[in-house]
Amino acid sequence: MPVKKILGIAVFFLSLFLGHIAHFSAINSLNVPLIILLQGTALALLSRHILTVACCTLLFCLFAVYCPQQARITDTLLLYVVPLGALLGTFACSLLPAHTPLISRVAQQVHGPLRADVARYTRFLTLFWALFFAGALLAPAVLALAGPDGSWRWPLSGGTFACAAGVMLVEAYVRRRVIRNFEHVSLRETVSAFRKASSRQTSG
Repeated sequence: MPVKKILGIAVFFLSLFLGHIAHFSAINSLNVPLIILLQGTALALLSRHILTVACCTLLFCLFAVYCPQQARITDTLLLYVVPLGALLGTFACSLLPAHTPLISRVAQQVHGPLRADVARYTRFLTLFWALFFAGALLAPAVLALAGPDGSWRWPLSGGTFACAAGVMLVEAYVRRRVIRNFEHVSLRETVSAFRKASSRQTSG
């Protein structure tokens, strides 16, 4: 992995870490712009559109200086919505006619041509994850309208990640029960194949 990307990832996680330290988690006109500046720097290191990212970061930092509370909420929502929206778009678009479902493509990267039962399972699993991400995007709004006070923050503060991790563990067990006489691969191989398949989906 290029040094630039490693630095970008490190700076991004530093911004998340500082956001959970008592001193930096206090919402004021200094802490919030600093965290946003770190996130913008990370995005610039990871992105090819450095000038656009720099301009957006500068405007967002100015907004954070004068409206730190609103900027912090906006930042939290963006960190939640943008990755989930990208995942939803990637999974959902792969289900369109003349496309191969994303998880089917991942399986093909590892195993080659798929058996009929494996192809059905991977298509269903792609649909399931698309619905999961759609539900996760709607969850904060639904909880804000119908849940207890402050419950809309639950998905944003790790609830969605915990649910996704739990679902992945259950799915791994179910997959081995449903698909028999098949060489199941490790998580590392699956992640590597997913990165290749999703990059082709994006470039295509």
